[in-house]
Amino acid sequence: MKRLYLAFALLVGISFSQQITMKRPPKSLEKYYPPQSQRMEYLSNMHTMSVAFHGINLNINEGRWDKALEWANQLKKTYEESARMVPEWRDYFKPALADNLVKAVQSKNVDAVINASRELGQTCSKCHQDNQAVVKLYYHFPRYDNITLEDPVELQNLKTKDYMKKLSDSMKSLRVFLLQGEVSKAREHGDNFVERAKQLNTMCTKCHTSKASIESLAGKEYLTALDNLQKALKAPQINRDNVFKHLSEVGQFCYRCHNVHLIPVLVQNALK
Repeated sequence: MKRLYLAFALLVGISFSQQITMKRPPKSLEKYYPPQSQRMEYLSNMHTMSVAFHGINLNINEGRWDKALEWANQLKKTYEESARMVPEWRDYFKPALADNLVKAVQSKNVDAVINASRELGQTCSKCHQDNQAVVKLYYHFPRYDNITLEDPVELQNLKTKDYMKKLSDSMKSLRVFLLQGEVSKAREHGDNFVERAKQLNTMCTKCHTSKASIESLAGKEYLTALDNLQKALKAPQINRDNVFKHLSEVGQFCYRCHNVHLIPVLVQNALK
């Protein structure tokens, strides 16, 4: 029973809150994430501590207290190092509790280890519930500020945000003129939308480098949907419902990408 309870206690120490308040991560954290560092040292420390917690648990359950002590010392060392790395978060860290855990393991007292693990784990939990979500959104997703695309309609280089505005305006203009019965204008803006949408997948290759990933995001099916939309627009007699059907098919690819990338970008921009 003690074995199961110990495992449970270590998991409880790293729980999460349902309420998240987002604020910009501290400046000192920037040097441990791209573009300043590709090694992501702070995140690496979090993984090291998580593994160390598990190492303590695993070895105690197997009766290997010497190995558990090695992991406890590793946890203490990394915990103290992490506290120094981000001074703005020093109040989250309680180094004495890491020391208590080492002493508890040294005592070979399971109840003492459970209590010390829970108390130390609660400091991790508090920091995670306050900061983990926003740090992941702010640092773990690519930024688009410096990416430019050539607009195939106006033949100028545009930043991603401006390009997406042009793309969106073309799509909405197509819908407006089609609903108003102004076919020639609908065709013009529809062609602009298709050309811009086809050009958009060149941005994907900035991060998605494998053919398989490009194919799943904006590959043959995406281009076929755009071709079908263009054919519907060029028909001698435009069938409005058919155009909207193909436009909706294209929109599913937009939704797929936005669902992954748009929310992090909005959070990043809001926190700048």
